[in-house]
Amino acid sequence: MSPQMSFAFNHLSRKAAIYGELDDHGIVTFAVQAAPDSPIRGTELFRRMMLAFGDEARAIQGVWRKGTHPSINIDKVNELTGAGLPIEDAIHQTWTVTRAKKLGFTRAKILYQEGLAGSYTKIDVLIEK
Repeated sequence: MSPQMSFAFNHLSRKAAIYGELDDHGIVTFAVQAAPDSPIRGTELFRRMMLAFGDEARAIQGVWRKGTHPSINIDKVNELTGAGLPIEDAIHQTWTVTRAKKLGFTRAKILYQEGLAGSYTKIDVLIEK
C-alpha cells in the first residue's frame, strides 16, 4: 500500500535527515537520523514532519529494532527494563513517545515485542491522541 502522504527532509550538512509516511488510517511511521554534531536536532525534524501531516495524523507507530548500531528508543527500553521497570512503563520514557506527548499523542501501547527485560530486540508501539 502506498502512503497517503510522505515527508522528507535532508539537512544540507548531511548530518540530519527524516523520512515519514502517513497512511490512509492516519498512522505515521518514520525514520530520523541526526549526528551528535548536527546543526539541527532530531526533535526539530520530528516537529516539522508532524506539522506537515497536521490533523491527518491520528497515531504514530514506532518500529524499533536492535541492530549493530545504537537505537535510541530500544536502548532506553533495555536500560530501564534491565533496572526492573516494566516495559509498559519504560516505553513512556523513550525519545519517540516523549516527543509525541508534546504534540498531544499521550497513549502508548505495545503492539509487538521480542526479547526479555534488558535485552529486547524488537518492539512495535502505537502512540495515539
